[in-house]
Amino acid sequence: MAELSSKPSAGRHEAIPFWRDIRVLGIIAQIVFLALVILGVLWVVNNTVQNLSDLGIGCPDGSIEAGCVFNFLRLDAQFDISESLIDYDPSDAYGRAMLVGALNTVRVSVLGILFATILGTFTGIARLSDNWLVSNIAKWYVDIMRNTPLLLQLFFLFFGVLLLLPPIARAIQPFGLPVYLSQRGINLPWPRLMPSASIWLAFIAVGLLVAGVLWIWLGRREQQTSRAVNRPLWSLLVLLVIAGTGWFIASNRETNFGVLVSESLPVSEFADFEEIMLQRLGVDSLAGIDEALESGALTEEALEEAAFTICAVQGDPAEVNLTAQFRRAGIPYEVERDARQDRVINDYASGECEMYTAGLAQLANEQPTLSEEAPQALISVPEMPLRLDVPRIEGLNFAGGLKMSPNFAAILIGLTLYTGAFIAEIVRAGIQSVSWGQTEAARALGLSEAQRLRLIVLPQALRVIIPPMTSQYLNLAKNSSLAIAVGFPDLWSTAYTTLNQSGQAVQVFLIVMASYLTLSLIISFLLNWYNRRIALVER
Repeated sequence: MAELSSKPSAGRHEAIPFWRDIRVLGIIAQIVFLALVILGVLWVVNNTVQNLSDLGIGCPDGSIEAGCVFNFLRLDAQFDISESLIDYDPSDAYGRAMLVGALNTVRVSVLGILFATILGTFTGIARLSDNWLVSNIAKWYVDIMRNTPLLLQLFFLFFGVLLLLPPIARAIQPFGLPVYLSQRGINLPWPRLMPSASIWLAFIAVGLLVAGVLWIWLGRREQQTSRAVNRPLWSLLVLLVIAGTGWFIASNRETNFGVLVSESLPVSEFADFEEIMLQRLGVDSLAGIDEALESGALTEEALEEAAFTICAVQGDPAEVNLTAQFRRAGIPYEVERDARQDRVINDYASGECEMYTAGLAQLANEQPTLSEEAPQALISVPEMPLRLDVPRIEGLNFAGGLKMSPNFAAILIGLTLYTGAFIAEIVRAGIQSVSWGQTEAARALGLSEAQRLRLIVLPQALRVIIPPMTSQYLNLAKNSSLAIAVGFPDLWSTAYTTLNQSGQAVQVFLIVMASYLTLSLIISFLLNWYNRRIALVER
C-alpha cells in the first residue's frame, strides 16, 4: 500500500489572515490611535471656542481671531508699576504694562544666571579644596540652600534682612566704599556713558575684531610651530591699546557740556573753580580739607557754606560729568535738581544756584535771556566718554548711582544663592568626572593649580557640566515668577494685575505661557549650541 506524504506540495503557502498578521495589526493600531488623537484635539478646540463664545470673548461676529481676542491689550492699564526699564505711565495700555513686566523678568533672569554661574563655579571648586575651612563653608552653604524652599529664602531675605536695614540717615557703607545699604534698598556706583562714548565704543568694537583675528592667527601659528603662545595676554594687550587710543581721542575732542555762571564770579575757564574754592576755604590744597576739619581749622558749617551750588535737570548727563570733575578735584558741591528744565532755569535765575549745567547748545540758547538780568559766562566742562555716577545722600533720599529696590534685591539675591548651590554641585561633579591621571599629568608638566583647572580640567569638565546646567538656568528663569511674593513687578505680577482688572483670564494665561516658553527656548538654544561646539567629535 502506498504511503501518504505528509509534506506540503512545493509552491503552496498558506496565507495568514490579516487579523492575525502582527504587521498589519500594528499599522491599524497606529491609524486608530492617530484618529483618536485628532478627534480629541478637535473636541478640545471646539469646546474651547464654544466656551470662549459663551463668555463673550471674541469678535462681534462670533468668530475667534487674535485681532479681536487680544483687543483688551489696547485699553488703559490704570495701575502703577514701581520699577521699569522703559518709560511707563498708568495711562499706558495693558500691553505696555505686560511688556514692562516681561523686561523685568528678563533682567532678573539674565543677572541671576550670570551671578549664579560665577557663585556656583567658585563654590564647586571650593568644595574640592584641600583647605578644611573653605571646603566645609562651601559644603554647608550648598546643603542649606538646596534643602530649604526658595520661597522661604525669599521671605527671609526680604522681611528678615533687607527691610531690617537702618534708615537712610544711618545707611551702612561696607569698608567705606560708596555703596549704601538701607531700608530703601542698595545704592551703588554705576557707569554712565557720555555723548563722546560713541567714538570710544567704535574703537572698542574695532579692538575686539582685531583681538579676535589675532587670537585665531596665534592659534594657527601655535599648531604649526608646536610652540606655546600666550594668546589671552596678546589679544587683551591689543584690545587695551586700541581702546586706550579711542579713549584719548574721545576725551580730547570738542566737549558737549558746560556751565553757565554769572560774570560776577571770576571764572574764565574750568580750572578757575578750584582757585575760587581754595580762596573760600582758606586752605593751600583741597586735599587738606579733611585735615582742616579734624584740626578744627575748618568747620562743617563753613564747608557747606563755601560749597558750589549747581542747578541741573534730574538725570542729565551734564550733571554727572560736572560732579565727577568736581569730585576728582576735591571741590565740595551741592546739587539742586528738578525734573522740568524750565523750573531749573527759574531756580538759577532767582539766585538759588551759582551755576547751571547742561549741554552747550542748550546753554547757548539760554545765555542771551539770562544775561538780561546779569551778564552770564559760558564755561565748557571737560568731558570723558565714561563717568562713574556715585550715589550720595541728598535730603531724605539717595541721588545718583544705581538703585536696587529691596524687592529687586531680594529676588535677585535669592535666585542667585539658591541656583548657585545647585550649580556648585554640577561643577563639582564635572570636575570629578575628569580622570585623576589628567591632574597628575598636569602637575608632572609643572602647571600650577590654577593652570591645571583652567587649561586641563575645566575644558573637559564642561562636556559634563553644560547639559545639567541648562536645566538649572531654565529653573532660574521660571522661578523668577516667585518675585510676586516680595512685590517685584515681574511678568507674572503685572499679568496677574491685568487679569484681575480686565477679566481676560484665558488670553492673559496664554501670553504668560508663551512668554516663559520663549525665554526658556532661547536659553535652551544657546546652551545646546554651546554644548555642540564643545562636544567630542568621534571619527
